[in-house]
Amino acid sequence: MNTLALVSGCLSIALGAWLGQRLFFSASQQYRKNLTEQTRSELSDLFVFIDLTHLWPVLVCVSVGTSVLLWLLIESILFAVCVGGVSFILPRMMLSRAVRKRQQRFDAQLPDLLLSLSGALRAGAGLAVALKYIVQESSAPLSQELGLVLREQRMGVGFTQALANLYQRMPSESVELVTTMLTVGTCSGASLADLLERLCTNLRARQHLERKIEVMTTQGKMQAWIMGALPLVLLLVLSQIDPLSVHLLHSSALGQAVLGTLFILECLGVYFLRRILAIHV
Repeated sequence: MNTLALVSGCLSIALGAWLGQRLFFSASQQYRKNLTEQTRSELSDLFVFIDLTHLWPVLVCVSVGTSVLLWLLIESILFAVCVGGVSFILPRMMLSRAVRKRQQRFDAQLPDLLLSLSGALRAGAGLAVALKYIVQESSAPLSQELGLVLREQRMGVGFTQALANLYQRMPSESVELVTTMLTVGTCSGASLADLLERLCTNLRARQHLERKIEVMTTQGKMQAWIMGALPLVLLLVLSQIDPLSVHLLHSSALGQAVLGTLFILECLGVYFLRRILAIHV
């Protein structure tokens, strides 16, 4: 009877381990596929085209290597695993931040684009000729995106569809206003130069208001960084003042639980501060 129970227990454990391994492998493959596709899409938005075949192995090696190194240095498995997880998602966060910065630079260039386009139309130039001239004189990312619009037109894509593709690559309210204005203006035959000038004035006023709001929330941003870095700074100071007590945080189970709680609270603090201040810290 005892032998039968032991065999049944071993089979249950083996079956559970096999199912867990299959589920983990399936989930990791799906996450790897989604990560590669999202990274390739964001890199293409930045006009960076590289082979991402080795992206997943590199991220795994960096994460595991960081975790093992920290575990050997401070002998805290929980802290090492947390830092390894952060190092795994950090490149993805940096790439998303770069895409947002590029979107902001593109939006900042739109008023100058509208003003130049309006002047060229008043001088008698056609819309395609004016866009071609602006592409040659502008800097990235405006020149890259408008150059892609012109290349799509040369390949037979309609102007309306090319503008829709531009909005898909740069999904912001300012880009939506500009693409809608160009589409309606070219289809209705209205005075497009006057419409572009009024839209330019509105966009400049809006950007001025956004910069004013950003300046007014600078204090909140600085407080967020200070409050977030304060526990880590205190931990470093205490490690110099009382190394034995800090060592207990890394070596004991209770200390590791405290570090894990600190890490979770730090993540929650960053999340809620981003929600409250509507910023990307």
